Amino acid sequence: MINGLRGSTSRGNNLLMSVPRSFFSIVMIGAIIVWSLPWIGLIVNSFRTFTTATSSGWWTVFTNPEFTLDNYRTALSFGEIFSGFISSILITVPTAFLVVVTAAFAAFALTWTDLPGRRLIYTFIVALLVIPAEITLYPTLVILKALNLVNTYPGIWISHISSALPFGVFLLGSFFSQIPPELFEAAKVDGAKTRHLLFRIVLPLSGSALASLATFDFLWVWNDLLRSLVIIPEPSIRPLTAVLANSAGGYGEYITVQAAGATLLMIPPLIVFLLAQRAFIRGVTAGALKS
Repeated sequence: MINGLRGSTSRGNNLLMSVPRSFFSIVMIGAIIVWSLPWIGLIVNSFRTFTTATSSGWWTVFTNPEFTLDNYRTALSFGEIFSGFISSILITVPTAFLVVVTAAFAAFALTWTDLPGRRLIYTFIVALLVIPAEITLYPTLVILKALNLVNTYPGIWISHISSALPFGVFLLGSFFSQIPPELFEAAKVDGAKTRHLLFRIVLPLSGSALASLATFDFLWVWNDLLRSLVIIPEPSIRPLTAVLANSAGGYGEYITVQAAGATLLMIPPLIVFLLAQRAFIRGVTAGALKS
């Protein structure tokens, strides 16, 4: 039976290898094109006039090119969009930083210390990944109301951090556990304390994993809408995602202005990803390569 299974597996692998690589390339290119069409149309409409955008499809720009920067001028002059952009930065940057710091300390304590029950605690934290974030939203709101943190930046920070920590601990814990134990043993022989193990060995060797977590969390928090609408009902400090979703009463009827705002919304995470791309890929694949 085992030989039969091996034979069928071998035949399956041979069949997979017989498929031309060009076929997979065509499929991938097709998937990229389909995925790219919506945001290409969004960017194109952000440079078109309202009349042109509502009377013809965005693809007509190739036969009848017409561009304007008025939508961006309007979006930037619209006070709520500008304040929403600033609020997005004030929410996302501190949250990403605090998630990385908190997850790093927690992951180190659960992988390389003598904390009692650390394996059970680590398993419990990782198990929280299967719980949808929407389920925890209402209990989080109740707690924040009791602490008078609704409509505040600390409140939304706490909400995002509590939601992102399980993944952060899992990602960093998986990476930290791959560090050779001989490094810790040699450091302890030299008299290194626990804090020295963290700051002189673990963190310097885990730059790619830390960058990956920071990039993940930046993208998640920057693009969040639901949590922002629930925890920050006050329009004055809402992030840009919530401002665009609730802009029907202002410039919402002008889809080109909304397209300009959405395009501006895409720029910061795109810059962050491009800057951290190499470290991001190394951090995501390091555990798999080492194992």
